[in-house]
Amino acid sequence: MPHSSRHHRLTPHDVRGVRFPPSRFGTRGYRESDVDAFLDLLAEALAERDREIAREREEIHRIRDWRRSHGVPDEGRREPTPAEVNIYSRAQLRAESLEARAQHLLRQSEAAARQRFDEIVHQASDQAKVVSVHASVIRNLLEAQLQRLIQEIHDLGNPAGGDAEGWQADQSPSLGVHRADGRS
Repeated sequence: MPHSSRHHRLTPHDVRGVRFPPSRFGTRGYRESDVDAFLDLLAEALAERDREIAREREEIHRIRDWRRSHGVPDEGRREPTPAEVNIYSRAQLRAESLEARAQHLLRQSEAAARQRFDEIVHQASDQAKVVSVHASVIRNLLEAQLQRLIQEIHDLGNPAGGDAEGWQADQSPSLGVHRADGRS
């Protein structure tokens, strides 16, 4: 027979599983003390169950009373009213419209940003070409100036027009500058 326990809930399986020991030799039936102990255990389990149910019902009533006193409607499931459905439908349509507008604005912003990026890259490329042309012109001017200076130095070093001091017309002092014709 199961033993009484405050933490053990008595189940129908427990009741059906109770087996009483046979009575003493010479008597018929079950021992009365075993049957009485089981009935006491069963009665206590049923009483505890009833107390739990009563506590739960009290809590339910307490919560319902509080909700009513504070104007909170019951949470029972109900069909929405046509006005509620209408409000929800309008809100859903408005949300979809806002989402579509936001996506449209995003696409426009992306296109404008892409176009501006392309314009900036194109302007930078054009400016780089102009700088490259200017650099080439300046390089050519500097090379021409260098050639004139070399010629003047040559002429100063060779006043008779001859080959004085080893100067030749196609040589330049070693200045680490490359001439336009590729020689240094």
